Amino acid sequence: MKKWLRRSVETKAHPFVVATYEEKVGWADAEAASEMASALDESTASREFIEHASRRRGWDVDKARLVYIAEMQPDNISVKKGKFGEVLHGAILEQFWGVVVVSHRYRYSQDPNVSPHGPDIIALMPQDGGGNERIMYGETKLRTSADGSTLNNALAQLEKIQGGDKPLSLKSILQVLSDTDPQLFYRVAQAADNKTLDPHYRIGAIFEANCWSDRQFQQIKDNRARRINLGVDVVKIGSLNDLIEESYSKVGRSNA
Repeated sequence: MKKWLRRSVETKAHPFVVATYEEKVGWADAEAASEMASALDESTASREFIEHASRRRGWDVDKARLVYIAEMQPDNISVKKGKFGEVLHGAILEQFWGVVVVSHRYRYSQDPNVSPHGPDIIALMPQDGGGNERIMYGETKLRTSADGSTLNNALAQLEKIQGGDKPLSLKSILQVLSDTDPQLFYRVAQAADNKTLDPHYRIGAIFEANCWSDRQFQQIKDNRARRINLGVDVVKIGSLNDLIEESYSKVGRSNA
């Protein structure tokens, strides 16, 4: 991501931190489609699962990747874009902010054309200067045309999580981690039990570059923003539709 995107951070103009990401070079020159294909692969099935499935079925790994990853991508354009935006936002948070994304909810979808229930992103966010980690919830919106209500709609979703939707989501994540990654289970449980650190909430606005407007921020009133520990990531990408299609064309095949 850092080869492709540059980040600038603004902390004074709003009662929340705004990070803006713009292309240093075009996504084709940065081979961003291949990077995104790998991230989409991982969001669909873990490497460990693919290796286990290939051994159990007697297939080579390439065939297992095609069956369990390439064939499990959405055809529904809305879900397709939603998944892409969520995975991109998670990768940006990991690479630019050092968070650890602990939920890959599309791995558990029964129907690839239906968005799974729950927050788009659940992660562990490091604290400045080290110390305890904080739970982070993210809501991601991807738009390839002008939409003046994006941030407002995303904030409404995060306010619902703040209002009480989060325990069930965390319980599900912890149940999976207890069997698959005991060390990460302990870290997430410790952060969830820490009453001195409120969760951090993050909006990801992934936009076709010429469709974004800073007027989006006017919809988030100061009194609403101050009630929630909020950050906003604005990602501006040229030819976003083409990047999405190119990335999905490589999914399940990026390591073949």
